[in-house]
Amino acid sequence: MTVRPATTTDLPTVRALLHESRHTFLTCGQEDLPDLLGGAGAVVGEMPGAGAGLWGFVAFDAPARSAVPGTLADGALRVALIGRTLPPDASPAQLIAQAIAAMQAADQPFQLTALTDEAWLVGPLEETGFATVVHLWLYQRTRHSLPVSPTSALLRPLHPDELPALAALDNLAFPLLWRMADAELLELIFTCRVQAAEIDGRMVGFAAISLHSAQDRYDENQAQFVRLAVHPAFQGQGIGRQLSIDSLAYAHSQGYYRIFLNTPESNPTAQRLYESLHFRRHGGRMPVLVFQEKRET
Repeated sequence: MTVRPATTTDLPTVRALLHESRHTFLTCGQEDLPDLLGGAGAVVGEMPGAGAGLWGFVAFDAPARSAVPGTLADGALRVALIGRTLPPDASPAQLIAQAIAAMQAADQPFQLTALTDEAWLVGPLEETGFATVVHLWLYQRTRHSLPVSPTSALLRPLHPDELPALAALDNLAFPLLWRMADAELLELIFTCRVQAAEIDGRMVGFAAISLHSAQDRYDENQAQFVRLAVHPAFQGQGIGRQLSIDSLAYAHSQGYYRIFLNTPESNPTAQRLYESLHFRRHGGRMPVLVFQEKRET
């Protein structure tokens, strides 16, 4: 049995494993697999014998360094696949441990997160040093009507050259666990509809929503309210509500009425906002497992 770094040449066997796996954790599209396979956080478990295929695959985003002081390089578990047949002594924990070891070769402290309540995956994550630090509530909104929006700030599209200001605002608006690295924020700009809130020429908040079209006639369009941030000095002025309603209105204008989001159990202020906008809890709590790799300076 061999556990080794994944490469782009593993794409056909990873795809085969995806369609035949006994356990599947997937938070990205299949189109993202080639990029993950080339990263430091991707490993495969090979079956004994030449050409026998794979028994497992794990991929984390390679931890992305942030320019914001005090922010750890951050990565997240994107894929975990376990086949129907495992060699003797093979386990998901071996894949996770090997992926972590590969990322430790980089000269930077990092943090990894995994959002899952699947027992087959939670156990191996805990075995390799992850711990549940908080739970998320999942929310869903299906109403076609919209509440009246306040007009606290000027809303406008956010542009890629505003990344430094965006990172600084994100750093102020969120505790360490939830801050996004620069690469994540840049991806947000290019993959989501992002609106900035501006007062007297200063960016004081932003919201991001992504649209996911139905894959077949039995499915329906869905939107994910990905990010909402307001500068601490401007909170309580209706800016978050204004940004939220603007994002909902945009989704509706594109024909998307089933909208999802998540928020920490420890953030009752956010929960009250979303519930006032007719979001309702959807399913149970989701544990957030975190691994932090720190080094002596």
